[in-house]
Amino acid sequence: MNFIDITKKAVSFAVTAGVSKIVHDIIATNVDMEKTHHKVTVPIASFAIGGAVADAASDYTDDFIDEIAGVIVQIKDRFKK
Repeated sequence: MNFIDITKKAVSFAVTAGVSKIVHDIIATNVDMEKTHHKVTVPIASFAIGGAVADAASDYTDDFIDEIAGVIVQIKDRFKK
């Protein structure tokens, strides 16, 4: 595993943790769980929404890291000449 892959994993972990917290807090603040079935279904939906958003955010950050790595390689190549 190279430096870029390790960086992607670390950033992905941080993004997933942050997104999960944000989604949980939004739902906890805005959803009234009055009925018994809400106490079961809302946390499950929260988990699913958090996972979907975290996947999209991780894909975005992976692409961003790849883009930065590409720019760094181009800069290094220019100075080698």
